[in-house]
Amino acid sequence: MIKKVVDNKGRLYEGPVWYRDTLYFVDILRGEIHSLRHGKHEIMKKIGSYVSSLQPYKKGGLIVTSGRGFYHVIGDDIRLIYEVRDWDSRNRFNDGKCDAMGRYWVGTMNLEEKYPTGALFVLDKHLQLRKVLEGVTISNGLGWNIDNTKMYYIDSPTKKVFEFAFNLTSGEIRDRKVLVDLTRYDGVPDGMTVDSEGYLWVALYGGGRVLRISPKGEIVGEIRVPASHTTSVTFGGPDLKTLFITTANDEPDGGYVYAVESDVKGTETFECDV
Repeated sequence: MIKKVVDNKGRLYEGPVWYRDTLYFVDILRGEIHSLRHGKHEIMKKIGSYVSSLQPYKKGGLIVTSGRGFYHVIGDDIRLIYEVRDWDSRNRFNDGKCDAMGRYWVGTMNLEEKYPTGALFVLDKHLQLRKVLEGVTISNGLGWNIDNTKMYYIDSPTKKVFEFAFNLTSGEIRDRKVLVDLTRYDGVPDGMTVDSEGYLWVALYGGGRVLRISPKGEIVGEIRVPASHTTSVTFGGPDLKTLFITTANDEPDGGYVYAVESDVKGTETFECDV
């Protein structure tokens, strides 16, 4: 049974991450970092405009993407780690996630959500930023399979989940193909996570559900959500069997965080090492 676990109504909750008994997530439009620990919700920090993603940092605290930069947030301290100089003002940062080597992958999206001005970037431990994809409209969900030989990726308006061959050592991706086409569903694919069996869980923004998708692209299950604008998902809890679902505030039941118990475990979150 799905239940509401954060009663504080946000504008655009996104980017949930479970790390060391705490759920972290952002309110993108309010520029806020939130946490949920042992049932207690807290607004940890307000960064400014648009905090799009966060990840645990190997050096302690969190690393977040906001404005044009990557920031280290620990306690009350906020420090700029890297600022993108060649910035396209038609875009903002969107979803981001660290891989098993600690690289931070993050995409940009068109502010009007209409034009392919966005891209996907990766920042490595030498603070070298590399553009991996371009011609993207709304860069969104990211994930990797269990043995880190494949990367999954969503550009929301395409209504597809893409799969790439992934080289963990070099951080290179190649051989893009469509894993699954979700055109028959209402809404568009947004954030995602991968469980311990290698299956993808994809939130449908405007579809009011989360789909479970096999590594072969077969839709094997779904969870209905009270809010139609489901934004992202992650597994957490003491046994990693609680699926947390973030939503946007576009309706009475939107703008909350929901949770449902699962029969399958999630995977541990990778620490960022940049």
